[in-house]
Amino acid sequence: MTPAAGRRDFRWFWGAYSISTIGDQVTFVALPLAAFARTHDPLVVGTVTSMEIVTSVLLGLVAGALADRWAHRRLLILTDLTRGLLLVTLAAAVAVPRYPVVVLYVVAFGLGTFRQLHDAASGAALPRVVDRDELLRANGRLSASESVGNTLGPALAGALAAVGIGFAFLVDAVTFVLSALGVSRVGTLEEEGVEGRPGRLSWTALRADIGVGVRAVVEDEWMPRATLLIAALNIMTVAVEGQLVPYVRLLLHRGPVAVGVLFAVSGLAGLVAAALVSRSHGGLRGDVMIGGVVVVAAGVGAAGVRPSVITAAIALGCAGAGAMVAGTQYSALRQHRFPIRMLGRVGMATRTALHGVLPIAFVVGGLVAKTYGPDVLFVGSAAVGLAGALGVTGAGLWRLRLEDARASSSLR
Repeated sequence: MTPAAGRRDFRWFWGAYSISTIGDQVTFVALPLAAFARTHDPLVVGTVTSMEIVTSVLLGLVAGALADRWAHRRLLILTDLTRGLLLVTLAAAVAVPRYPVVVLYVVAFGLGTFRQLHDAASGAALPRVVDRDELLRANGRLSASESVGNTLGPALAGALAAVGIGFAFLVDAVTFVLSALGVSRVGTLEEEGVEGRPGRLSWTALRADIGVGVRAVVEDEWMPRATLLIAALNIMTVAVEGQLVPYVRLLLHRGPVAVGVLFAVSGLAGLVAAALVSRSHGGLRGDVMIGGVVVVAAGVGAAGVRPSVITAAIALGCAGAGAMVAGTQYSALRQHRFPIRMLGRVGMATRTALHGVLPIAFVVGGLVAKTYGPDVLFVGSAAVGLAGALGVTGAGLWRLRLEDARASSSLR
């Protein structure tokens, strides 16, 4: 394939990913809006909202194994179109007064399930779309799209829901159809080029595939340390996101507008960081990954020690930028360390581990904030982040360079 064709393929892949990301964020906001409008029950709203984490923990490993068995382009198109169909079904359901609440649960679970499959295939497909030397920059561009989606998606969902919640679901369905059309134009994902696909599918074979993926991560030279670092990062970001409202209302005595502005600061900082990564010619570096986490810890800790609007803005800015840098490096490391035929399983194994700590972090964070105050939670979560950074630094992650990621994998 010529360089021009490769760039064209990535543009189609990037565009489809961006549209799908916006659709995910519209769903993330529109579903709880629908749940509250139907029931006015916070428990129902929380349950519907938690479906993505539930499906990630329950089905992530299976999704990764399936993504390594099935053609990536076909799976990406199928999952996008299926999510579109689910949203059309939900739009029709909410048009009926007093529709069964179980519809929300079923659709939310279905959307979460097919998102796991889609994300597994997407992460595994990227090294087939761009050269490995371009993985860090490509991940930076995809991360920039996530920041844009995180900013535009909720705003778009609110505007569409103001017209009608069913209308919001219909427009959301269109985004997934457009994403599927974009993926269909990516020539490097032709099914004929797929390699290493196992044969007949059975539960025994699927369990064996999952075991291979999990062992590959656990036994790898770098991935356990990097995953521990990102887990510490997730604990900090959960503390900020989950308890920002109490922090702003109880400590800063500001209203909802301040909450929205601070979240916007995080999104914009992440967008700037992702843009810089996508333009950078620097390679994969363990010290950069650690540095991103330290930046988040410094900002969150400052907001805990001296609560103010300024320190809160600094904390959200650091969280957005630092998490983007560390996460982009982590994704590139995973894609460099393992062959394409294993990336679905490896990606979802790490994602399952990382998402598995989130419910605990939400609950413990809430208890700490309720008992001691949100400022103490911020300080404590910053300490967790710093401890994780120090731990992996002592374990040698700071020495990681791109040539190490390429040369050391025994699975090539």
